[in-house]
Amino acid sequence: MKYITVIALLLSAFSLNAQHNPDAILGKWESAEKNLIVEVYKQDDNFQARIVWFSNPGNMLPETDIKNPDKELRSREIVGMDVLSGLEYNAKQNRWVGGKIYDCTSGRTWDATVWLTSPNDLKVRGYYLVRWLGKTMLFTRVE
Repeated sequence: MKYITVIALLLSAFSLNAQHNPDAILGKWESAEKNLIVEVYKQDDNFQARIVWFSNPGNMLPETDIKNPDKELRSREIVGMDVLSGLEYNAKQNRWVGGKIYDCTSGRTWDATVWLTSPNDLKVRGYYLVRWLGKTMLFTRVE
């Protein structure tokens, strides 16, 4: 019985450590709508994400950032563009906080927080001032 208890404690310690891995969000993630893939990467101590693919059926969406408030950036291509920046891992909350998310469909930038609901499911919350004034997007890890 002692051995079972020790094994269970060790397994739960490994599981807890895996859940609190700051680099767990690194990689490619596809939106729930399956129209967007972003790649989360680390630069210094911050996490960022860039668009690596998006679906544009019938060319209904612009290929460039035409809604950007900075006129000089309106010609940059959407694929390859950073849309999430400045995230830092908060171990107490087990979330990535303090970030900014850019919405190229409106040209607006929002505050952002990110968390994992499982190793392969990521939620991104963009909000204005307080977290309950915003929108949450679901992404699934792409292998």
